[in-house]
Amino acid sequence: MSNVRTFILVAVCVGMGYIVEPLVFEFGNKDRNKITAVSEIPVVKKEKPKPMSSLHAEEKQDVDSIPSSLEFSWDRVPLYAHFGVGGGLKPTEYDFLAKNFSFITLTYGKGTLEGSAETHLTKAASELRKRNKDLTLLYYWASDKPKHQAKISQQSYPGEFLIRKYKGGTKDIYLDLPRPEVQDWWASVAHKATSEYGFDGIYMDGATSGRPTGKMNRTLGSEKTAAFDKATFAMLADARKRMGQDKLVIFNPLHGYDQKHKQIGQEYLPATNGAMIDDFDRDGNQSAEYMANSIKTMTEAAEKGKIVIFKAWPGFTATYRKKNKDMDPEECRSQAQKDLLFPLACFLIGAEKYTYFCYTWGWYPQEGTFEWYPEFDQALGPPKGKAIQEGWIFRREFEHASVFVDLNTRNAKIDWRGKKDELLH
Repeated sequence: MSNVRTFILVAVCVGMGYIVEPLVFEFGNKDRNKITAVSEIPVVKKEKPKPMSSLHAEEKQDVDSIPSSLEFSWDRVPLYAHFGVGGGLKPTEYDFLAKNFSFITLTYGKGTLEGSAETHLTKAASELRKRNKDLTLLYYWASDKPKHQAKISQQSYPGEFLIRKYKGGTKDIYLDLPRPEVQDWWASVAHKATSEYGFDGIYMDGATSGRPTGKMNRTLGSEKTAAFDKATFAMLADARKRMGQDKLVIFNPLHGYDQKHKQIGQEYLPATNGAMIDDFDRDGNQSAEYMANSIKTMTEAAEKGKIVIFKAWPGFTATYRKKNKDMDPEECRSQAQKDLLFPLACFLIGAEKYTYFCYTWGWYPQEGTFEWYPEFDQALGPPKGKAIQEGWIFRREFEHASVFVDLNTRNAKIDWRGKKDELLH
């Protein structure tokens, strides 16, 4: 006889858009390949969030060192790659990555994989290191939601997940981080990434999900969300102890701000080595103020000794998504070349040591990972000083380049004065 027990809880949240039909919670499910088990979620209460500093000050240990193994150079635009490996890459693709990048995050890839993502990522890391032993490789390890591709890790997840159902059948599924055994599980996988899978650290996606202004706070309530956020810092501190201080933790996301959007991620910087700004002009409609503050956020974090990845997007990205990614690949490549100048110039306006530029129209290899642009071959040289700002216009000088950006009109110009690298791609 099945040991699964079921009960029904009816929750009504007037005017909030939450479920008005019964929630069915199941406990005891042992099939870890199916995300069905859940923990009890109390009815949302309108409570004033507790101050962030009082929640987890003890876990917010400042991380102020960058491993010397991480390469950085001003010789040309410092680049970073981030993509899903899927079932593996072609030898020529591994060659390309090992030759042109020093800093890479490997993620799971599209769809349901044959086997488990851990196996594919371990093999990919090994193939890259055969070609370039000095690479810095990060393992994608989300801290908020389970990922079905990571079957090996998911099979050892202890107990139930948190699930919030909505009208229409949609739902959010979260790791039940407030439980100590879940924190232990997450930290142990992070340790495996560096001790067994061949990585130099982790890319911690969803790290800010427990912030007071996030979606989780609106759906689960402030008390549950505050406990989730406190647990995030606790398990992060545990993971760092297990991995060792020479291993990297980069979190996502770190965002800018304007009058309509609050800043995201600042409070997580002290506990990590750095972050990704993952949304720079992603939909082509960000305000000049937001973009300026995204650049400022990158600069200020780097000046504090943090690594910052500046994820930029071609202008057609929103259209690409609206068309369900059904666009001619050649059209995407051609448009990406045309759209590159503005985000690249914006990055250079605020770039500091250990900031890296990433430019694709998606997270899969075929969405720009293996594209190369003439600008990436240009000699850059170190900056001669900070950018000069006049309104929304910025100018900055590098040893071999002059950069101009008007955030209001989205006009940009880079005058390259150096000699191109003679590289084969």
